[in-house]
Amino acid sequence: MTPITAMETRTLTKVLLQNITIPAGGEQRALPNLDVKKYDRLHIHIGRDAKPVAGLSVRILFGTPMAGLHCGALLADSTVWFEETVSEREFSWAAPLDYGATGFVMSVPVIAPLLYDVIVRNTGSQPLDTISVTLMGQEI
Repeated sequence: MTPITAMETRTLTKVLLQNITIPAGGEQRALPNLDVKKYDRLHIHIGRDAKPVAGLSVRILFGTPMAGLHCGALLADSTVWFEETVSEREFSWAAPLDYGATGFVMSVPVIAPLLYDVIVRNTGSQPLDTISVTLMGQEI
């Protein structure tokens, strides 16, 4: 393996979910439990094959491993950002029911060593088929 020089970085690309169907009111969990501490930011692309993602909700959970806990980690889906404001920034978003786009990208800062889970929920009244979720990160 060739060592990485100061000008080079490695990227992470991974398919978390592919071509799934989420029933109305249902959810799908990716549970990647990936070590992401060497990344500054993650880009999670949620899409549907040539169909709108209206009513699709996504929640991203980071974790810090700790023995003896129910999930094996302290979990967080938000951060309080002190540099610009003192407001909470949540790592969740729901496409409106009239959303016409076929997908969206959630770009979130890495706040803990693990990408514990990506939870995709259908808040609409119809099943959503051909849903896929991919992940991309670039080393710091």
